[in-house]
Amino acid sequence: MSHKVYVGDSIELKEEANQKVNFKGYFNPNKIMKEWNFKELALDETNQYTKFIDTTSAVALANGGITLTTAATNTKTCSYAFGALRVLCAKNPVVEFKFQLDVITTVAVNAVLTDALTEASGALPFTISGTTISDTATDAVGFCLDTEQTTDRYYIVNTATGTQGGTLLSAAEAPWVAATDITVRIMLDTSGNAKYFYNERQVGYKATAVTSTVALAPYVAIRNNSAAAHVLTLRYVRLWEDV
Repeated sequence: MSHKVYVGDSIELKEEANQKVNFKGYFNPNKIMKEWNFKELALDETNQYTKFIDTTSAVALANGGITLTTAATNTKTCSYAFGALRVLCAKNPVVEFKFQLDVITTVAVNAVLTDALTEASGALPFTISGTTISDTATDAVGFCLDTEQTTDRYYIVNTATGTQGGTLLSAAEAPWVAATDITVRIMLDTSGNAKYFYNERQVGYKATAVTSTVALAPYVAIRNNSAAAHVLTLRYVRLWEDV
């Protein structure tokens, strides 16, 4: 069966609907979209991203994703910074990460937009101890989980000119299980306000989450909080912004 739909004026997709492929064959010329699906991508495209490997940690191209594996020594870190792709709030940027953890004990994870445009150390943009959020970035926004925190669930976090904040998500909002893919998304508007999504459901909002004039880059990292190796499998990173 075949049908035609005639529209006298226009159809405008709003909010998160504007970041999805809504129709087969759909193409929006008013958005720039870049993605890495990590199926065949070479790991040496350093013009686009840089990795940090803490001594014997490792990054590898694996079946279905890139694996970031920490060394079997406490506080070892493995990270990717997409510093060649810098976005500004003026372009309404959106970043989405899809990943999973092999285990969900003694580990810390960041999936964020950050002003750390290159990664040169094992210091994550965000860490949490108890209920205290610390940051090494000046401006950053996204998702953080750190089993040094009191309750082992994801936080939505931000720092604007070095002033950090965060909210612990509920178990219903962000179920946390091992060996299961999750998708997290951060949407910024022209004022630096942030919307947070977990598995396509909005789970938070933060006014002036970042300084609107600061360039930000996608960043993902894993750190072990014990003398055991941990693996994060990154399925994809997707980035949108206005033309």
